[in-house]
Amino acid sequence: MPPEERYEVHIVGFANDVARARVLEQLGLLENLQREPECFVVASCRSRDEAEQEQQRWRRLGAHVRIVAPASPSPAEPLGKETPPRSLARATLRALAIGSLAGVAAWWLGERAMPRGVWKLPGKVDASGSLSHRASPDKTSDPPVWATTIPNDIHSEEAARLNNEGVAAAERKEWMAAAKHLRAALRLAPAATGIQRNLQQVLLGWGVDALRSGDVGTAVDRLEEARRLGPDAQVFLWLGYAFQQQGDLGKAQAAWEAGLEQFPEQPDLLLALGELWEQRDQREKALDYFSRARAAGIDGPELQRKMERLGRELDAEWEYLLTRSARFDVRHPESEPSRTIEFVLANFEAAYDHLLQLLGVGPTPPISVVLYPKEQFHAVTQSPDWAGGVFSGRIQLPVGGLNEGNRLQLQRVARHELAHALVSEWSRRRAPAWLQEGMAMWCEDDHPGERSDWALSRRSADPSIRLADLPASFALLGPVEAEAAYASSYLAVLHLAEHYGPRKLLELLRASAQQDFSTAFRETFGQDLKDFAEAF
Repeated sequence: MPPEERYEVHIVGFANDVARARVLEQLGLLENLQREPECFVVASCRSRDEAEQEQQRWRRLGAHVRIVAPASPSPAEPLGKETPPRSLARATLRALAIGSLAGVAAWWLGERAMPRGVWKLPGKVDASGSLSHRASPDKTSDPPVWATTIPNDIHSEEAARLNNEGVAAAERKEWMAAAKHLRAALRLAPAATGIQRNLQQVLLGWGVDALRSGDVGTAVDRLEEARRLGPDAQVFLWLGYAFQQQGDLGKAQAAWEAGLEQFPEQPDLLLALGELWEQRDQREKALDYFSRARAAGIDGPELQRKMERLGRELDAEWEYLLTRSARFDVRHPESEPSRTIEFVLANFEAAYDHLLQLLGVGPTPPISVVLYPKEQFHAVTQSPDWAGGVFSGRIQLPVGGLNEGNRLQLQRVARHELAHALVSEWSRRRAPAWLQEGMAMWCEDDHPGERSDWALSRRSADPSIRLADLPASFALLGPVEAEAAYASSYLAVLHLAEHYGPRKLLELLRASAQQDFSTAFRETFGQDLKDFAEAF
């Protein structure tokens, strides 16, 4: 009789020191723990539902929890040779994914992806029809021997020839020709798993290139075809990205979750789902997926900082209330007076109307706004002292002392942060910092260009700050450098708005969601981005 399958519940980290003390006290370990293990196994459950109940119980205390499914055989390495280009692409993909605060879409189109495991089958087979190859995975341990079989009939030699022609075309990135040859080869030898694998990898490469060039429909079609050829983690991953690019987060989630069913600890899939749940403002779920991604092998200071930030937010907002309007979801401390919440909502509604008047559009409701006591705001967001608000997929504001006396300040902050939300949504979080901040400042103005003199004087105060050299985030700059960076960004956007009109700015955002920013800029304005940046 087989042993009973059980789901283990592991605590793999804590939101912060307060949560750690709370959890260890619950476990009865706070006083006696000499050396903290990498994880605590706190439950062994008979069903997934029971394990999820345990998971929620410990999460409420501030623990980072994951469920470990019953042991099952690891999925076999697919037939094929791991090529160096793919290995490098995968490592770079992970590094960029971890470091990007702008989200998934900011990194996944930027890296060259090559099909993996493309095999050249010999033109002739031996009497048994069996072809043996050694895979060459990233690991240095001896790889297993894989075999693929072409039926030993009159079509076998022709199938091998078509396969080799397909692989040769794939190496030239002639995806359509490669797929044509490999489909024909597979029709002649439907049992040849090597040919099937080659076709799948060609379709993957074709889909990725289509996605990079902005042809999302073709990308989805090719990646769906690749998925039908068998489970592959990278196919699930990129298919999810393609759906995300289409704006269908439900299908993206379904693709990534389907991939995790086949590859439960695949780190790129876990990371993608973490980013997705963060984008949806489901921070507890996001933190859980990030924890699992780290346990599966993705690690680094950027991921650690992201997890720490989410932990700080969850802990600070533990008992926050939610107040909703037609356009906004506002989270706030229970102690915050209702008149303050009404004051904030009224100013955000007015700011939204201002964007509608200026651009004709606003970010898609509901928009998440979080209000912190002033002293808590900087501790949670880790923002510089000069920051009046933060946009991190939701708008975070300090509210200490807000009243009618600072209405104008709140209006500017609300316009600024709502513009960030719009830029993030329309560009799928791929706009460069100067466009994000420049549009946010431009949208603050009651009358476009009213701060031109201020911007010119600030930029001249530090002429070393140029548009082409601006960092990915202004938060790391000192006050003087930050002012010069904001000024250059403002002047650049003001120039584009005055010469081409606000609608062209929106076109640029849409185009940047589909292709690299330099191409999007050139196609929108008919000007090279590098030449434009030199003027600012």
